[in-house]
Amino acid sequence: MLGNRDLLIHRTAVSLLSLQFNHCGIQECSPGYQYGFYMKPYHLIHFVLKGSGTLETEGRTYNVRAGQAFYIPSGTSGHYQASRTDPWKYTWIGFFCDSRSPFVEMLFGKDRVTDICLPPDELERLILSILTVTDPRLQNVRSYSRNEYPGEQFFPVSQPEKCLEVNSRMLHLFARLIETQACHCPSSIREKDYAQDARAFIDSCYSEPIKIQDVADVLHIHPNYLCSVFKAAYGQTPREYLKALRMERASTLLLRTEQPVSTIAASVGFSSPFQFSAMFKKYFGLSPAAYRKEG
Repeated sequence: MLGNRDLLIHRTAVSLLSLQFNHCGIQECSPGYQYGFYMKPYHLIHFVLKGSGTLETEGRTYNVRAGQAFYIPSGTSGHYQASRTDPWKYTWIGFFCDSRSPFVEMLFGKDRVTDICLPPDELERLILSILTVTDPRLQNVRSYSRNEYPGEQFFPVSQPEKCLEVNSRMLHLFARLIETQACHCPSSIREKDYAQDARAFIDSCYSEPIKIQDVADVLHIHPNYLCSVFKAAYGQTPREYLKALRMERASTLLLRTEQPVSTIAASVGFSSPFQFSAMFKKYFGLSPAAYRKEG
């Protein structure tokens, strides 16, 4: 028998590991070429292959050169401009992911610009490989030239099999980026924010009969350490946060629905309606039935 298992899944909430392709491209810019936008619903990374330019985002200006990449998170405005004397050639990829994605953090940490260790020619080939899915002309192309592909040429990804293929090739790109960054730039990998990850896990799983030990197990840390970092971040323990979340959710369901108390109890993670009622009365000073009647 041969097999393997993804241990990262056991250490991190699955939603944090999801990366979904939106679009990508490559451009050889004219001197002074500029582009700006107010906000995008997706994350955006540009890799500078040649030349240089400037990035303006979040009130700061960065000078970016060949061998570097710049990151614009979703919901953030940005403006970038090619140098007038040494205009850049860059490639970009837009994708959807959780803003706390460990993969993006492994590349950029808290920065917006970083050196990229993956060789530019390999990076360009990987992006061209993604574009090949919808543009077969690029099958044997190893380097893009605007003289050979003038103007703006975009091709939609519409068939289900192509949606899967472009995403798989994007994931391969990220795998190579992270592999080379980890080998050459270990300082770029930041310590996980356990409190934030724990809160995200509780928010998504409070309706299940989870315990704090389960949260600690997912993050592979000791429960006492989890309680310490969580309280430092949010002013309460994970258990207190979970209890408050369940009680507030239950109170909303009592007032806005006609569901039986037993159904509401189960929907907020209690296997016993009697245990739920006792905790609810202790928290609000009223039984669930009296709370609903009081309105």
